[in-house]
Amino acid sequence: GPDFGYVHKEPLFEAMASLDSFGNVEVSPPVCVAGKEYPLGRILIGSSFPASAGRRMTRLVRDFLYAQCVQAPVELYSDWLAVGNVNEFVTFVPTSDKKRFRMLLASPAACYRLFREKQKEGQGEAIMFKGKGTAPNTKRVTINKVLSNDTLAQQNQYVQRCIDWNRDILKKELGLLEEDIIDLPALFKLDKQGKAVPYFPNTVTMMVLARVLGIPKPFGPVAGGECCLERQIRTLLEPLGLCCRFLEDVASYHGSLGEVRCGTSVQRRPFAFKWWHFTP
Repeated sequence: GPDFGYVHKEPLFEAMASLDSFGNVEVSPPVCVAGKEYPLGRILIGSSFPASAGRRMTRLVRDFLYAQCVQAPVELYSDWLAVGNVNEFVTFVPTSDKKRFRMLLASPAACYRLFREKQKEGQGEAIMFKGKGTAPNTKRVTINKVLSNDTLAQQNQYVQRCIDWNRDILKKELGLLEEDIIDLPALFKLDKQGKAVPYFPNTVTMMVLARVLGIPKPFGPVAGGECCLERQIRTLLEPLGLCCRFLEDVASYHGSLGEVRCGTSVQRRPFAFKWWHFTP
């Protein structure tokens, strides 16, 4: 049809990995960095830790993305994750204020703060994974058990360091301040290969439908008849004029190291101007 085209890139000699998935190609909202405008945002891709021999996006695709000067890519560290996609720890939501958006980051530190707060309130025996959720093991999981699990705590300290590394890169490369970032509670555990997988459904991997957010239901500790994770997320996002809808995806996606965004697509309204004529 008119104004339609596509590019097909297929590596001939390189093996493809999960970092070649589209969950590892994101784009920021429009930003201004050190006086330089990026009206179409910047491409975000995940890679291995600098100077390491970890997984990277196929060079053919990376070179193609780096050739897109208008949306000059930012390379992040995502190889610490089992799947290894940037959308597992960062996403963006729209706001109506001057900034126009907030960046959301997965945060084990925020989750531990919340759980300790609930423990001090006498809710340490609040149970996780009630209802349709599938617990990571057959034992009864409570706030007290999570907080007393030293191995889990050490693993999440490592995960938090990985996310903090990316936080610093994103602040610099997108021109962000701390006030532009919201930390969503998240927990991870390490698999046998030492890679991180979500401990409960990862709420950062939400679908953004204008101001309605389709968020994986976390099945967090239930206290006072309400999941404290859901309550915390609503407290953080609803004042921005956003509507939080929690979607159960444990059986359909989470159990296979994905979330609801892995099996859905959103039809977006295209830009009114011919963006392909834009020159940097």
